[in-house]
Amino acid sequence: MKKKISVVATNACGWPNLTKLRNGQILCTYFNVPSHGLMEGDLICSISDRNGLNWRKRGVVAKHPTGGNRMHLAVGMANNGDLLCFSSGFYIKDDKFRGFSGHWLSRSSNRGKTWVVDSSPQVPKIIQKSIPFGRIISMGGAKLAYSSYLSRGIGNPSETWLISSEDDGRTWNKISKFGSNDSNEATLCSLSENRIIAAVRTHIDHHVKLCETSSFGKWKEKGPLTLPMQHPADLIKLSDNCLLLTYGIRNRGLMGIGSRLSIDAGKTWRPPWVIHQFGNEAKDIGYPSTVVLDKKGTLLTAFYTDYESSLRKKPDIYRVLTMRWSLKDWLHPTILGSVSDGKQLRL
Repeated sequence: MKKKISVVATNACGWPNLTKLRNGQILCTYFNVPSHGLMEGDLICSISDRNGLNWRKRGVVAKHPTGGNRMHLAVGMANNGDLLCFSSGFYIKDDKFRGFSGHWLSRSSNRGKTWVVDSSPQVPKIIQKSIPFGRIISMGGAKLAYSSYLSRGIGNPSETWLISSEDDGRTWNKISKFGSNDSNEATLCSLSENRIIAAVRTHIDHHVKLCETSSFGKWKEKGPLTLPMQHPADLIKLSDNCLLLTYGIRNRGLMGIGSRLSIDAGKTWRPPWVIHQFGNEAKDIGYPSTVVLDKKGTLLTAFYTDYESSLRKKPDIYRVLTMRWSLKDWLHPTILGSVSDGKQLRL
């Protein structure tokens, strides 16, 4: 199938996060102004049809406080079907950072139309000033988890934690540190009730590495998944053993979105390919978030960019975009044979 680009929002820097709803529609949550946190702005959600097309604004997930913004986010679905969004942001003045505007939790029971915001959720004290990122994942029953990191300032390593709930997101009491102090933006993926892996942006040279834990025990470092300046990543299950990694490529001369597959539940990874390129003029791109649209292998990946070469009208403004694409387009026998053992992949 030919990939299809759709516009979710214009003049929005983004950091989009996709959630597939139980009725098949897709929700995209994003920061609604064209700034890396130095403008007042809100977290907004827009909703698509079941094909990941025809986006329309749905609701305000977290409205900014006076003199601040809500821009960082971790989004997912509780086991009862409610949508959850942890968020944080900055206080700003004269285009400068003036302080941290808190760690909030928003909840919606009507598919994102309205949200109830808790500005003091029950999370461990060290998490209250941390930055949520990626997905809120379910681990069965009433168990949920998300990741959040704490920046110690320029030149100092970041710290990252998994935070878990056992009452479907009402309280969050258990934390587990991972990433060996060379980590910040981490996306979680639950492979079973006892096994979680994370695609983690590193602090030093900004590549993505893989971390793993079992039964909330000790985390293990499994090695790099991307080269330096290729970050951050999203990580999803396509089947019990097939995983898909999508990530931003921020190397000058190749600004795009990359992807890798694992067909053994993260033990080994196939060589990467580039699923989208933004053009030579792009300077700020990435933060992909991917969901599976159907059983035919159709995927939807959201990202943001300050330049999109395929859009003829004003390509050089910030946008949140989605791209419909098919994994099967990348698994043609001649392509697969050049990068693997030549056997056709079965999803």
